[in-house]
Amino acid sequence: MARGFMADGMLGRLCRWMRLLGYDVTYAGSEKEDAEILRECESRGLFLLTRDRELSRRYRESMYLESDDWRRQLAQVMAAFPPERSAMFTRCPLCNSSLVAVGNGEVSSLVPDGVLERHDRFYRCTGCGKVYWEGSHFRNIKGEIDRLRGTDEDHRQ
Repeated sequence: MARGFMADGMLGRLCRWMRLLGYDVTYAGSEKEDAEILRECESRGLFLLTRDRELSRRYRESMYLESDDWRRQLAQVMAAFPPERSAMFTRCPLCNSSLVAVGNGEVSSLVPDGVLERHDRFYRCTGCGKVYWEGSHFRNIKGEIDRLRGTDEDHRQ
């Protein structure tokens, strides 16, 4: 899955979920003009994901996503570009930077009260600094991903 992607301004939720699966996804917010999106995709060799049929026709390395439902969009992307399990949860869903494991002492002032007592694995974004841990939200996300992938795996660690 070494390929990079660009998701247009209509695909913010898809973009976050793709990042959770380990895809390298640049988000082109609504402020970017089509010509700018195409130039960036071309210069960086990115595959374009878009809900704009006309835009998808203008760039050979693109996929038009018919559905406005992020789950169907993600299923369409995963069918064409299967995710690598080892890449899951290695990117920040907010900024796309890498996540690195950090010790409790490095995050003690950054997490809510009680989290340090309940969890022992923490990850910090190398870009925005956000801290993540494998709590109930993480388990819910894993469950959703497994449903989307058509698997029913045990999530206990």
